[in-house]
Amino acid sequence: MSESDNNPIDHHRYFNDPEYRKQILAEKQGKGKTKKSTPKKSSGSEKGRVFLYLGSTAAVILLLVAGYVYYLFQGLPSIEQLENPETAIATEVRSRDGVVLDKYFTENRTWVRYDDISPNVINALVATEDRRFYDHWGIDMVRTLAIPYHVLTGNPQGGSTLSQQLARNLYKEIGLAFSISRKFKEMITAVQIERNYTKREIIEMYLNTVEYPNSAYGIEAAARTHFNKPAKDLTISEAATLVGSLNAIYAYNPRIRPEKSTERRNIVLYLMSQQGFFDQDTKEALQAEPIALDYQPPSKAGRVSRYFGEYVRQKVSKWAEENGYDLFKDGLVIYTTIDSRLQKHAEQAVRVKIDSIQHKFEREWTTPGSGMYMDKLWEKYPTFKDRYLEETDEYKNGYQKYDTKIRKVVLDSLKADSAFVDSVMKTKTRLEAGFVAIDPSNGNILAWVGGSNYGSVQYDHVYQSRRQVGSTFKPFVYAVAIDNGFKPYHKFSKYPTKYYDRQGKVWAPTDPHIPDGPIMVPLRQALARSLNNVTVRLLPEIAGYPGTNKLWELDPAARKIKQMASNLGVDMSNTPAYPSLALGTAEASLLEMTSAYTTFANAGVHIDPIAITRIEDREGNVLVEYHPDYKQEVISPETAYIMVDMMRGVIRGGEGYNGTGVRLRGTYGVRQDIAGKTGTTNDAADNWFIAMTPHIVMGAWVGGEDRKIRFPDDPTSIGQGARTALPIVGTFINNVTADPDAYWSYDGFTPPPGFVMPEDPEETKNELLRDNSRGKIGW
Repeated sequence: MSESDNNPIDHHRYFNDPEYRKQILAEKQGKGKTKKSTPKKSSGSEKGRVFLYLGSTAAVILLLVAGYVYYLFQGLPSIEQLENPETAIATEVRSRDGVVLDKYFTENRTWVRYDDISPNVINALVATEDRRFYDHWGIDMVRTLAIPYHVLTGNPQGGSTLSQQLARNLYKEIGLAFSISRKFKEMITAVQIERNYTKREIIEMYLNTVEYPNSAYGIEAAARTHFNKPAKDLTISEAATLVGSLNAIYAYNPRIRPEKSTERRNIVLYLMSQQGFFDQDTKEALQAEPIALDYQPPSKAGRVSRYFGEYVRQKVSKWAEENGYDLFKDGLVIYTTIDSRLQKHAEQAVRVKIDSIQHKFEREWTTPGSGMYMDKLWEKYPTFKDRYLEETDEYKNGYQKYDTKIRKVVLDSLKADSAFVDSVMKTKTRLEAGFVAIDPSNGNILAWVGGSNYGSVQYDHVYQSRRQVGSTFKPFVYAVAIDNGFKPYHKFSKYPTKYYDRQGKVWAPTDPHIPDGPIMVPLRQALARSLNNVTVRLLPEIAGYPGTNKLWELDPAARKIKQMASNLGVDMSNTPAYPSLALGTAEASLLEMTSAYTTFANAGVHIDPIAITRIEDREGNVLVEYHPDYKQEVISPETAYIMVDMMRGVIRGGEGYNGTGVRLRGTYGVRQDIAGKTGTTNDAADNWFIAMTPHIVMGAWVGGEDRKIRFPDDPTSIGQGARTALPIVGTFINNVTADPDAYWSYDGFTPPPGFVMPEDPEETKNELLRDNSRGKIGW
């Protein structure tokens, strides 16, 4: 044994004697070499390995957690997206008095403010979806912690708050799939939403973004689609019906599943009563009521004026594209010049009268008892039926179907199906109509009806259709004559005349019937009775070749007339200046012709028609304003007033004669100061009537959708402007004047200052002679 084993170490010597210290250390090292390992050293090594394992595991877990958190936040909406959520909102076309006329949308959604939503809706929503909505910060911990319990008891319930539901409705990044990750994203986003928005704003966004039954997006569209009213007017029962449907928009669709919808509504009413929004008696009374829908299909809800809406869309599309707006998603508001009350009566007038005219039209072409639809038409125009059949898809596919290359075989095969032939004939012989009204003082379009049914025919007969204008063109001829010094009392022969071209060919237009009475007819009467012969006899005078019978010498008159029409706003760029222009062979749109007449009503000043006044964004900021592009005096106030006075005769008639528009006074009882002109083309295919007062100019056109269609060539036929287009204007005036809410002025036309209507000196002389013979004056 060493000294250190038997004797204690001398510490004083150990620290002062180096040799002694070396001895002691040598002895200790010798002992260490003979031992395998101490238990203490082995225990430390094991602990180190455990600590290393635990540390590594913790690091991995932390990395995984950090990665998962990073993954969650990568899939969340950005701050910019939270502050500016993207929701497709319909662009609205509104009348000048704020009524929605049409919409453009991918989702039929109209955004409404919180204050424009019925409190009944808000109460129903909170009671049903999130009764602690006003108390939580985005997550309802009571409902969230209760989810496992409900799952284990077999009664799973959703724990999402309104804010969480809004999160997944607004942001596609969150998704809809059921997963833990999606739920975490939803919860985090809900908290962020609560930090960025007030409770009112959250409810507003929620109700405006969710989808309701029947493809209605947002509470406003839902209210108008299902109950034909704005969201602010929804009753308790209606609000409960719509809110209840959010749980399953198909299962609780009140239109197609009224029983299920009623059950769900009653549950919402129960929950509302539980939250104290009304008492037990009220709940029971409401639950006993049936759901009273006033269903408006989404394609039609808020789209009462589709023709005008499409015209507006085409007008603003270029602007929207250039300025980075999407008309179908950005929720713009386009304000127009349309007066909704006048528009309503215009739509009704066209709808009612076109059906009546169609019935009479079919009756005139059908032999009583024949059993064949419009047999007289096919007999008079034998090629029409085959041509109509050739325009069908059945005909185009018929060569392959009937395995033939022979036209007659295909046609005969199609004709064997009488029901098919009748359907084609009825479609092709359908009459159409157009109506437009303009304020002559500023060019504002007040009413616009482009056709009978936009769903069936998208072609607009106010501005797209260009038809032969007939006698509505004659006032332009007479305006040129008045400008060239002629007076309303100047007389021309009522009989036809002839003109010869350089090859000796004859142009000899005439009236269908020569009126009774004196041979010489004053211009005033000729215009009122729409006499072709007098109009044609004016041409040599306007051209500067009085009495000529050379057709080419009438060309200067044709050019003057063409220029006059162009100055008044009619597009004449594709119309040659032929003498026949005087009788209305030009083609123009109803909008152009009605706008041209506003010049007469506006003291000779023409203002281009304007439909749009301004465009606003969804926040009400004005983006652009519109004003008339063109305003110019194109005829003198005196000429304009003379023309108005001459066209008064179309409605009033005169001494010993009726004007072609006398039905406006007789049948429709219009007694105010009004002027106008009828028009009918030679083949009776196009019927026109334009009427003027100082505050409104109204134009109507009636004809076949297919240009081949025409009315019977008979003086008693309905196929005249006075019997088809005039009734639309007359009905419109009657409806508007009977409506106390619609504006209508009875003011008359006033002559220019100091103006005296020219009078026939011969008539004045004769009047003096008559008075003298009666002893009224002495010489």
